[in-house]
Amino acid sequence: TYIAVVQIDYTSQDKFVTLLSKTFIDDLELALQKKFAKKENIANPGDAKSLSLEMEDYVKSHLMVKINGRPVDFSITGYKTDENNSVAIYFRINKIDSINKIEITDTVFYELYNSQIQIIYVTVDGNLKSNKLRNPSSKAVFDF
Repeated sequence: TYIAVVQIDYTSQDKFVTLLSKTFIDDLELALQKKFAKKENIANPGDAKSLSLEMEDYVKSHLMVKINGRPVDFSITGYKTDENNSVAIYFRINKIDSINKIEITDTVFYELYNSQIQIIYVTVDGNLKSNKLRNPSSKAVFDF
């Protein structure tokens, strides 16, 4: 079984959303190699800026977020690896005044693994909701 996690956090006083995509390094390297036809070493990149842009491009092509019925754009703010062979990629969605509904379409690694599972956590003003998707199911809706 293959697992990826998406975590979305929003506090209305901040007016922005943080989005975290957490995956295993080897799965992401394989996905990037398939998409960009070159081998990346995430833990020790040759060109961190280029790698960061590739990760952003990959995640944006497999993760769609709608807030209150409207698609929103997000941009990468950074990433970090840890000793558990995982990578956390951080994104930000600016200018969000309030959230009543979030729709997420998540197909990260679906092109690689039939048994891929997505775990999604959404917190709006301290109210946590979660959902689990299993390939081919890819859509989760959260009402607040």
